[in-house]
Amino acid sequence: MSSARKWTKGAGGAAQRRGQTGEAAGRAVRSAVVFVVLAALGVVGLWLDINAGYQAYSLQDLWNVMQGTAAPGLIYTLVQLRMPRVVCSLLVGVGLALSGCVLQGISRNEMAEPGILGINAGAGLLIALFIWLVPVSGVSLTVVLPLLAFIGSVAVALLDWRLSVVRGAPSPRRLLLVGVAMSTGLASVTSMVMLRLPDSDYAFVQNWIAGNIWGATWENAIMLAVVLVILLFVVLYMSRTLNVMALGPLLATGVGVNVKRQTRLLLALAVGASSVCCAVGGGLSFVGLVCPHMARRLVGPNFRRLVPATVLVGADLMLFADVISRTLLLPAEIPVGIVVAVIGAPYFLYLLAKS
Repeated sequence: MSSARKWTKGAGGAAQRRGQTGEAAGRAVRSAVVFVVLAALGVVGLWLDINAGYQAYSLQDLWNVMQGTAAPGLIYTLVQLRMPRVVCSLLVGVGLALSGCVLQGISRNEMAEPGILGINAGAGLLIALFIWLVPVSGVSLTVVLPLLAFIGSVAVALLDWRLSVVRGAPSPRRLLLVGVAMSTGLASVTSMVMLRLPDSDYAFVQNWIAGNIWGATWENAIMLAVVLVILLFVVLYMSRTLNVMALGPLLATGVGVNVKRQTRLLLALAVGASSVCCAVGGGLSFVGLVCPHMARRLVGPNFRRLVPATVLVGADLMLFADVISRTLLLPAEIPVGIVVAVIGAPYFLYLLAKS
């Protein structure tokens, strides 16, 4: 009888292990399929965004441009006008989605993202103050605006984090409430500053706040690409730490994670990604909120798969939003931030109702 029970127990354990292995293999296959589909959607969105405008181009035109045998006008339109906008839109989606994924991971709050926490509002306020107080003639906005956006984002992020600390640890609910209050207050101050601006500067700041890809140049695209590739690799390297921190500060400390130090580092990565995207794409909201949730539904909560899936969803969302913004009301153009808000606002209300 004893040997029979041992055999039954051993067989049951082996079956359980086989079941777990099968589940892991199934998750891996599903994740691979999801990545392929998201990448294919990105290619489609890239092609549609290139052709968004008055004139559509064929693959032969694109091949001729790559070989340098196309007409000068075609080369100028594609290489100097359309491609920088497309690349910047893609990279802004990547950066904001990455920032939202990290912020939700370290705060353990599913509604955390740069726009809702006031990080974008801090960048917008500094930019409005700079345009109001400093003559912009002779000043390289390509250099100054990213720096101002980064300073404003960091200042607001640190203030949010400091005000949300309860008994030595940040409270996810308090972080959300502080962020919403900071965002509302800073937006009000920004509006007061904008009322003192001349019409041209007012329009520039308003378009920036609405989320307009104003900095669509190859210089900004290269800057975004370099910064985001570095930040993405660091976040992927720290994905295991994010998985442990998702269990809570006590358990993470128990397995040897320095929660405070790792939180500060991850917060710096999230703020760095959002600030450079704000400088090029303006005050875009909801990208960092929606994309991590969509990716989590597709590949699960493991950050090793969640981070790359979130990045792909962010790129796809921004590409298709840019297509809509440029084609829906031709010849007029809708700020891409409005299109993203139309998509993200209902999802945000759904999350509020759910929580």
